[in-house]
Amino acid sequence: MAETLSLGLLIIALIAYLFYFMYLVTPSPQDQKGKATSPLAPPPLLGRNQEINRLKGLILTGQSAAILGPFEPERTTILGYLSDPGHSQALYGEYASKLIFSSLDLSMLGENSSPANFWERALRPLEDQGAQSPTLLNLYQSCSQNKFNEYSLDKLMVQLKQEGGTLVLMLDRFDEFLRFPNFKENSEFFATLRKLASSRSPSSLCLIVSWGLSLNEFHEKTKNFNGGSPYFNFMGEVVLKTLSDAEIDNLLNKDFSEEECRFLKELTGRHSYLIQPAISALQATKGRNEKEPLESARKDFSDGVANILANVIHAWSPKVCKALVSLVKEGKVPELSNDELSLLERQGFLVKDRDGQWQVSPRVLVDFINNRTEQELCNC
Repeated sequence: MAETLSLGLLIIALIAYLFYFMYLVTPSPQDQKGKATSPLAPPPLLGRNQEINRLKGLILTGQSAAILGPFEPERTTILGYLSDPGHSQALYGEYASKLIFSSLDLSMLGENSSPANFWERALRPLEDQGAQSPTLLNLYQSCSQNKFNEYSLDKLMVQLKQEGGTLVLMLDRFDEFLRFPNFKENSEFFATLRKLASSRSPSSLCLIVSWGLSLNEFHEKTKNFNGGSPYFNFMGEVVLKTLSDAEIDNLLNKDFSEEECRFLKELTGRHSYLIQPAISALQATKGRNEKEPLESARKDFSDGVANILANVIHAWSPKVCKALVSLVKEGKVPELSNDELSLLERQGFLVKDRDGQWQVSPRVLVDFINNRTEQELCNC
């Protein structure tokens, strides 16, 4: 009898634990509906809530923006987060149903693609809206028949605005346009894109583009076939800057010693994208009870981000690359323009020391440069 009672209590305890576990892992009804008023960015966007909120505000008011940051995967993740249907209600609230997202990675477009190919893919979500709006579908079909000329596209955007909708066009790796023969000197294409996104306020076409250039650099590269104002001077620029010490301390949540915090800040140069893998490397070495956990973490982290750093350097012009290599290896003051120095500073690759002299940051980048020749780094 006692054994039967004990077995019964054990079964009840197991059932209770099961229900408790389900309670812990099951989202609340509020979470399931996505009605949180101030959503936090998920771990891949560590420390980027400010940028996310600014981009959200621009989208909601029909404005366009360029996301500028040195780490391509981080820019891509932000675009994906903003356009993810799973986050739409939480981010945009009652306006979510009015936003139509279209996302394109321009590196996948195809080098020989035409502007008509681009618009066909970019406007596909509007075609899908045809069941809800026959007028919109007819205008889309007219665009297709007219090879997406400026007049047909404009009529489509006017109708979309009358219906209260906004097409949010997410274009990743926007600078790829400058490589494609049918786009790189196509003034008509860029002028049309500019007109559609900027001629109405709020606009029914919101451009959110991602690139490794600054707006000034893009305007410089397109000035030879641009007879008027720079094509995209109407866009805001959202720079993915380095984090402050206070922001990093808040992210670390006092889980690390003062020495470890200092180590993480110097190693990563306070770059949001680099902090998470650096934390993981340090936690792994501490878990292995190594005698020199910081040095081991530095090596593991450096090996893990080598390809990322190589891609960053590859995106620099040969002039910028050589200047920063000379600064690291010889202490030579970089002979760069004020715009170039300003951009590198905003991106967190140049900082001034206590004497006001330029230094390359982060530490992991300095190590990467020191371990390679200028020819390897700058494709000399």
